[in-house]
Amino acid sequence: MTNGIKVKKRNGRGTESLDLEKMHKMVEEATKGIAGVSASQVEIQSGIQFYDGITTNEIQEILIRSASDLIDLDHPNYQFVAARLLLFSLRKSLYGKIREMPTLENHIIKCVNQEVYDADIYSKYSKEDIEKANGYIDHDRDYIFTYAGLRQVVDKYLVQDRSSGGVYETPQFMYMMIALTIFAEYPKEKRLNYVRRYYDAISRHKINI
Repeated sequence: MTNGIKVKKRNGRGTESLDLEKMHKMVEEATKGIAGVSASQVEIQSGIQFYDGITTNEIQEILIRSASDLIDLDHPNYQFVAARLLLFSLRKSLYGKIREMPTLENHIIKCVNQEVYDADIYSKYSKEDIEKANGYIDHDRDYIFTYAGLRQVVDKYLVQDRSSGGVYETPQFMYMMIALTIFAEYPKEKRLNYVRRYYDAISRHKINI
C-alpha cells in the first residue's frame, strides 16, 4: 500500500514509493514470538510524519525509538523488539536483507577490499580454516541482545567509519574476527578449537569482552 509519497533509498540512489505494507511486515517480524508486545502499538507510538524525501534510515530510526520508548517495568520485552529493529536496520544497510548472511570468507574479502580489515588474516588462516570457522557462526545469537546491549555494540564496538557512521560488520562477524585474531599464533592443530570455544562464550554473552 502506498499514498504517493517518495522515499529516498538506503543507498542514496534515487527514490521509491512509500510501501506501508513493507514497514508493517518489518514491525510484525520484530514482534513475532515475543510475549507482551504489539506491532500496532509500535506503529502508533512512532507517530511518523511522512513527507516526500524521507529516507528509509529515518523511518527505521523512528520505529526503533518508538519501540524503545515503550520499554517500562510493565512491558520489558519491548527491549527485544527495539533490538530486532536495530539489527534489521544494520543488516539491511550491510547486505540489503535481514535474514540471509554472507559467508565468513565473503565478508572478510569485502572488508579487506574496503581496507577496514587487515589483509594479514589471509597469511594466518587458510581457506579451509575460514570455512570451518564459518560453520561455527550462529547469526541467530544476534537476537539474544537487549536494545541497550546492541545499541552499545553498534555505536562503540563494531568496525565503522567514525566520520560517516558507516558500519562494516554485524555482531557475530565481530565476535568471530576477535576470536580468530586472538588465537592466530596458537598451534595450528589446536587453535580452531580455541576459536570455536571462545566464539561460543562471547557470542552467548558468557564472557563480557
